[in-house]
Amino acid sequence: MQVVKEPTDVLNPAHYADCRRTADVAATLPSWCYTSQAFYDREREEIFLKTWNCVGHQSRVPLPGSYFAFEFVGVPVVITRGEDNRIRAFVNACRHRGGEVAPEGEGTCKILKCPYHAWSFSLTGDLVATPFFEESDVFKKADYGLKPIKLEVWCGFMWINFDENSADLHSYLGDLPQRVAQWNADDMIVASRSTYNIKTNWKQYYENFSDPYHVPFVHKSTLSKNKPVQKRELHDPSKYIGNYVMHRAWFDGTRGVAPGEPTFPEIPLPQEDHGAFYPWVYPNAGMGFMIDSMFVVEMYPEGPGQTRIERSFLVPKSYQDMPNFDELIVNYLRGMDVVHHEDIEILEMQQRSVNSPLYMTGRFARMDKLVHGCQNWVLDRVLGATPPA
Repeated sequence: MQVVKEPTDVLNPAHYADCRRTADVAATLPSWCYTSQAFYDREREEIFLKTWNCVGHQSRVPLPGSYFAFEFVGVPVVITRGEDNRIRAFVNACRHRGGEVAPEGEGTCKILKCPYHAWSFSLTGDLVATPFFEESDVFKKADYGLKPIKLEVWCGFMWINFDENSADLHSYLGDLPQRVAQWNADDMIVASRSTYNIKTNWKQYYENFSDPYHVPFVHKSTLSKNKPVQKRELHDPSKYIGNYVMHRAWFDGTRGVAPGEPTFPEIPLPQEDHGAFYPWVYPNAGMGFMIDSMFVVEMYPEGPGQTRIERSFLVPKSYQDMPNFDELIVNYLRGMDVVHHEDIEILEMQQRSVNSPLYMTGRFARMDKLVHGCQNWVLDRVLGATPPA
């Protein structure tokens, strides 16, 4: 009986040689990639602190004076909307001795004040007050504003990047914005936002999102009961450019509710976009573009074995005027919640398995080959880019 232990040199590329081969002959990731603190710490450093991450819809800071404070991979973040209506992000830490200048959650204020020594900052990040502490040759208020974090808005959602030398968001996304432009996501409203805490490694969730192989089995009484899929397409790197992976399926009608139940009107889309388009923007955002709605899941890793998911469900603004809007929303959300819990049960089961010292690596079927791409995207950044053999 072979017992698998985490190697002391967990970041040695030699451990992943079989994973780096082409999908038809590659092995899946070793168990410690989902359980190791050392591996997770490198992911945090080389992935989440260096790439673009989706952190919520801009409606979380709806008006000038609004703020939204949260933690992302151990970094306290505050997002503000200034009087100039511009949205900005900062490290939520006073430049004196590190107190958080905004409490966790959402609210409104005129200034951001540290509760420790009352240093105060404007919503643009400028230091404006330092009680009992005057400027001097070694201290100028202008030099001690809040540390800014790069922020851009796309599809109505806020994306941050801690690396000040990174490329802009649209360069990172490649051709994805033009592929989904016809949904006019900037004009949609968030009809619902839900939070899920899952006892699993973040990669389990993001691999599952890009795995259509599990749908007929895990979702046999939900998603699989919708109208038959007529065609399915998996991501082809030669056709799609950008830091995302995707799959799409063509079928008639919506996938948001069970067959026969009342639905929202269809968004006027070209015939080739009927069905559902599921891009996962590396590393933390899954998106679903459908015939009548849209959803976005933001993933917040909280250690090797814990992940928080924030899910937003969006619809065109015009739907609000429908007399049965509230009834329809409940119907869609009920179905989405059932599907999500079906996934959660499987993902937590997977995490229990990889924690076992007897867990062994596997192989990729044709329908889950996107998972191979997801895993190698991670290895490229954790180990350094080494093309598969």
